[in-house]
Amino acid sequence: MTWGSDGSFWNVEKVRHTGHKGLLNSSSLIIEVGGNRGHDTVEFIRLYDPWIISYEPLVSMAKNLTEQYKSNSKVKIHPYGLGSYARNLRIEPHDYGNAGTSIFRKLSSENSSQIVQVELLDIVKVIQDIRQTKTKNGIIDLLSINCEGCEFEILPALILNNMTQYFRIIQFATHLGLVPEASCIYCQIELGLEVTHQHLFHYTKLWEGWLFKNKKKN
Repeated sequence: MTWGSDGSFWNVEKVRHTGHKGLLNSSSLIIEVGGNRGHDTVEFIRLYDPWIISYEPLVSMAKNLTEQYKSNSKVKIHPYGLGSYARNLRIEPHDYGNAGTSIFRKLSSENSSQIVQVELLDIVKVIQDIRQTKTKNGIIDLLSINCEGCEFEILPALILNNMTQYFRIIQFATHLGLVPEASCIYCQIELGLEVTHQHLFHYTKLWEGWLFKNKKKN
């Protein structure tokens, strides 16, 4: 399914949850980058009952998610973000429910009382560890990225390190306007993903899902 960035996606936004039927099941492993309030997490659980490792850099929100899923042993919440390299950052929560919080958004003031510290981990090292410790064959079933701009860091890092081959499905939201040269980086990401994956669904510069080319449905 392919549409342009004309708003049509938001009528069928659930495709990022339902578009994996026949591809995910109760033994699947999902990595979430940007847990936020758990909207995607709860849908993945409802539809597939998978194993989920979710990264949410805002510690307060990570604590809420941990409490929300404390009775589900298949869900693990980590209070970190992921980036192209490890570092600590000062960020300012933004928008309703912190939905627009981004490591790339400028602070309203250096002295803002809203500023919090977050920790980012190196995406390549994290995925290497997960492949070794959480999978039987080194393959992660779904990488789902919704992190207000960090897609422009972590996807190029995975592509440059030849690691996209280890994901059956990669899906991500695109957030333009936060990162310099975002449109150019987006095009490079598309070209990189085309080497290993094909479109599962594709709403240009909004949300898209990519399926590993050689993987058959269950």
